[in-house]
Amino acid sequence: MSMIQAARMLRIDLSSRSFEIEDIPGKIIRQYIGGRGLGSYLLYRWVPAHADPLGADNHLIFTGGPLSGTGFFYSSKANLTTKSPLTNIYLYSICSGILAQEMKKAGFWAIDIKGIAESPTYIAVHNDRVEFKDAGFLWGMETAAAQRLMVEELSVAKASTVGIGPAGEQMIRYAALFGEGDLYRCFGRGGAGCVMGSKRLKGLVVSGTGEVEIPHKDRFEAARGQMTQRLKTDFKAWGNGWRRYETGADLQTTNELGIIPTRNWQTGQFEGWQGIDKSTTPMGWPEKVQPCAPYCPTAGTRSVVVKEGPYKGAKSDIEWEAIYAFGSQCGVDKMEAIIAASQICDEFGIDNMTAGITIGFAMECFEKGLIGLKDTDGIELRFGNDAAMMDMLRKIVKQEGFGKQLAKGTKRLSEEIKGSKGFAMHAKGMELGGYECRGLNGQALQFAVSTRGGCHHAYGLPARMETGDGTRLNIKGKGEQVKNAATGRIVGDSLILCTFPSAVYTRDMMAEAVSSVFTEPWSAGDLNEAGERIMCQERLFNIREGLSSKDDILPARLLNEPKPDGPTKGVSVPLEELKDNFYKVMGYDPATGNPTEATLKKLGIEK
Repeated sequence: MSMIQAARMLRIDLSSRSFEIEDIPGKIIRQYIGGRGLGSYLLYRWVPAHADPLGADNHLIFTGGPLSGTGFFYSSKANLTTKSPLTNIYLYSICSGILAQEMKKAGFWAIDIKGIAESPTYIAVHNDRVEFKDAGFLWGMETAAAQRLMVEELSVAKASTVGIGPAGEQMIRYAALFGEGDLYRCFGRGGAGCVMGSKRLKGLVVSGTGEVEIPHKDRFEAARGQMTQRLKTDFKAWGNGWRRYETGADLQTTNELGIIPTRNWQTGQFEGWQGIDKSTTPMGWPEKVQPCAPYCPTAGTRSVVVKEGPYKGAKSDIEWEAIYAFGSQCGVDKMEAIIAASQICDEFGIDNMTAGITIGFAMECFEKGLIGLKDTDGIELRFGNDAAMMDMLRKIVKQEGFGKQLAKGTKRLSEEIKGSKGFAMHAKGMELGGYECRGLNGQALQFAVSTRGGCHHAYGLPARMETGDGTRLNIKGKGEQVKNAATGRIVGDSLILCTFPSAVYTRDMMAEAVSSVFTEPWSAGDLNEAGERIMCQERLFNIREGLSSKDDILPARLLNEPKPDGPTKGVSVPLEELKDNFYKVMGYDPATGNPTEATLKKLGIEK
């Protein structure tokens, strides 16, 4: 076997059915690390301004990072960068699995796909060999079934698969890209599956036989040893809780804090929380517990099967965002319904967050009389009506009736329903993550300034970061807090490491780990600067698309409607003051929100 050392990328053109292999300059790796950072650099240079997200000029850029394939704990992640058809701006998305590992073994840090195939196609990459395979027999198939058949046709012993389901083929704007077959790993947010469908690309299969070199194994083992020690001591309780409940843990405390978005963010407390709490639902689950990918010492993926009732047989891996989107957001207090809804999203290939949040938005429109039975195909689309929620979700994935309207996402739907924009819960066109932020000023700021829209991923764990120290209503210091949290997350996404144990690995530990795979050492300061550079690069893409500080905005509900309940009753978001604080610490112009020339020069960024 060959040793994989050089940073290379594979560039594929579907229109011409051709490919080429290019080196990635070491300077670029040093500046942008890999993963999310490398994707931001490449997208800015390859996708022209105002390109159609569903056109041949848009790219799907899959990237791994320096730690991909090394066996470092929590390193089984891959990044995907593209222009979003949901938001029309920059999009990155993170997925668990072995994609980045197999890319590295095949010799690539990045796989770039552009163009549009003449007919349904899937791509098979094995080391330096690229095949364009007919996918006509796969078109219309659900996500996992199609991936199984791709692997069977290729007869490969071990490979990573990613692909779309019927939602992507129909170019639903929030179609997702699913990976690793029956594990249903997912590039979930922003519509990457829609981009893949627009290219008539059903999927990608990657396998390699190379070995990933670790030049300084002593430093590598030292960093991994530090993490092992922290998991055994300071973070032992966290690991045990994660293995038991994954992201749905501690719902009671979250509800008491008043940060569970409920009935389309009308309130922050859900009276039916016990019905959707993983620790209290008596369903005899999980059926199976496993890691979502290799190298995860805190395996927490829990395959859940409904044992009885109208949703008997429904099966899915339930995480917090699905619980929020199909639970409290829609006023539904039945975990069984959430599991069934999540299964539909998995199989058809759609983002469960945008789907559930859009349905919840439509429920409020219905209850306010802005739409009626004639609009909803006779469905009583009211909060708490789980049967109506399921009926509408099926209509979305099958593009039937009112489902076609909901398939556009919350922002576009609000533009068609008069009087609804003020409670359309999105930022820059992406629906907000599951944290009621009237009372979480740091999270509110992050939602507003996130480069991909209403993203919770970029900030981390807001409840734990803000509610325990008594500062969650502060304005002073929130810009610095968001900067530190967001740039830290960017570094993790670029190395590329899992989000959830981000408190376990320190910047010094990350610097030690990344230094082990390069000839030159990295410091925590190097990583911090790279995080700032990458955030700035992402923002430059959006500026080129016409965005400015006026687009760093939140829904009117959060700004103008004081919170009706909970510990922060009466509070709304003081966004303009928070933004001013953030722009100052980032070195952005306070009027436009654009990085200043001095900031660009300091970070070594060329526009």
